[in-house]
Amino acid sequence: MPLTQRATRATFRVLGRAAPPAAVALGSALYWRTGAPAPVRPADRAVHDAARQAPLAHRPTAHRGRDPRADTAGTVTVATYSWGEPGAPAVLLVHGWRSRASAFGRIIEDLTGAGLRAVAYDAPGHGASGGRRRTGLDDLAIIRRLSDAEDAPWAAVIGHSLGVLAAGIALHEGLEAERFTAISGLTSARVTTDGFVRTAGIPWALRDRFAAGAQRYALPDHPDVYERFDLLRRTVPASVPALWVHDAGDRVNPHHLSEQLHEAHAASSELFTTTGLGHNKILGDPPVRSRIQDHLAAPASA
Repeated sequence: MPLTQRATRATFRVLGRAAPPAAVALGSALYWRTGAPAPVRPADRAVHDAARQAPLAHRPTAHRGRDPRADTAGTVTVATYSWGEPGAPAVLLVHGWRSRASAFGRIIEDLTGAGLRAVAYDAPGHGASGGRRRTGLDDLAIIRRLSDAEDAPWAAVIGHSLGVLAAGIALHEGLEAERFTAISGLTSARVTTDGFVRTAGIPWALRDRFAAGAQRYALPDHPDVYERFDLLRRTVPASVPALWVHDAGDRVNPHHLSEQLHEAHAASSELFTTTGLGHNKILGDPPVRSRIQDHLAAPASA
């Protein structure tokens, strides 16, 4: 375990016993930090540079003080991208935490090679976008803006990790798409706070207090965020066939999360399990890419 992570866990263990409110407050502030944006990987550089880019002005949902990267109107610039012929059917891509749109590089190549158009964005605090915080509410707002600009429903929506949860809830709330592919997905917002509690070393007895504190810290006007972002209860419509893709050894989001999602969508979904790919390599794996293409090309009645 890296020294900084050991020190963080030790700090939270001490604070959790001696000063629980301080542990909750510190954890809530750290929970929302996106950290330094991930750079474009060399393998994705050609795809990234080939995109048509357009800025999107977005007002961040989280408002714990003014975002120092926001302009005088309180908005941040979100980088959006598109690849493929402008009039082709479009596929929306939603990336995960501490990732960026270009992480879908190989999948984007597959989509455009199949005559589709790929549309993606760097979430706030990620990639080339402004801001320092990202919430699921930000993703929903940006997805809605991109969807409104389309002349037809999405041919498909593809999400990775945290992006699965945001995209799935958008579909539950009326986003129109013909297919959904979820890679290394999450079931709910509560899973993200639980994961932070375990990783940071916050005593498990403070789990509920931390979840409530994290919500109040950045989303005080949205007390229903945990109920709203629950893909096991607020499922993707059965009219949108779903493919859940997950590696058995994923150490970031355990495989059983996609098992639960598949069970919750049993009438309209499939589960594709890989081994040895982990959380991120799965995005570029040829058999995974082939399976995604098969899913997108399947007849509507399949």
